[in-house]
Amino acid sequence: MNPSVLIVEDDPEVRSLVEYTLAKEKFKVQTAENGKQALEILDTTVPDVITLDLMLPDIHGLECCKKLRADPRFQSVSILMLTALDSLDDIVRGFETGADDYLVKPFQLPELVARIKALLRRRHVGRSERMVAMAGNTTVDLAHHRVAINGQPMDNLTYKEMELLFILLRRSPKVVRRTYLLQRLWGRQDSRALDVHILHLRQKLGPKAGEQILTVPGQGYKFVPMLFSQDNQTAPQAGAPPIVPPPPAASASAA
Repeated sequence: MNPSVLIVEDDPEVRSLVEYTLAKEKFKVQTAENGKQALEILDTTVPDVITLDLMLPDIHGLECCKKLRADPRFQSVSILMLTALDSLDDIVRGFETGADDYLVKPFQLPELVARIKALLRRRHVGRSERMVAMAGNTTVDLAHHRVAINGQPMDNLTYKEMELLFILLRRSPKVVRRTYLLQRLWGRQDSRALDVHILHLRQKLGPKAGEQILTVPGQGYKFVPMLFSQDNQTAPQAGAPPIVPPPPAASASAA
């Protein structure tokens, strides 16, 4: 079955051009010219990918994204934001809201197609391998979109954040290089995307669990399992490497 894409774009020229291009690539394409129409379409269908403009005439694209990420049906749907908003703050807000990728207008159509195909490949990552990774008391089940710490489920991670945590757990306690993470998760060298996701992952895991994700300067990141005691204190797991404290979470660039 051909992958399906919903294009949410208020500019008729851009919408038509993207629709034509994706149809030529054998995608099943639907279009919406505003947020309300998009949400109505999504009441009855779940596409593989959504391209989402931010400056929509009725509902802001970020609000649409929040609604989708709050709905379990769309947890594994890839959301690619297409927008003229190009500041770092805008990009960070996009990822914070749950976007999997962010492409600034004007863009080249071949790049758009490549990014959509990369998102689809990553959705199916691990079909030929085990879909469950565990280190210490943290578990990620990609097949069922589940994350648990100490057996307690976490439902606030985006699918991209699950993928990132999954890779770190699978390699734990070894270092995973930045170049590998960027290529595997985004298909390109976009360090801002990785920095933002590491920052958000640490924040969402909490002050103790988030400390298990360590920065290795000049190399990448590693996940060092810790044991959590009843009084919410932590102690390094036996045999774990020395812990390098993570950088301050003041900005995405510090991750």
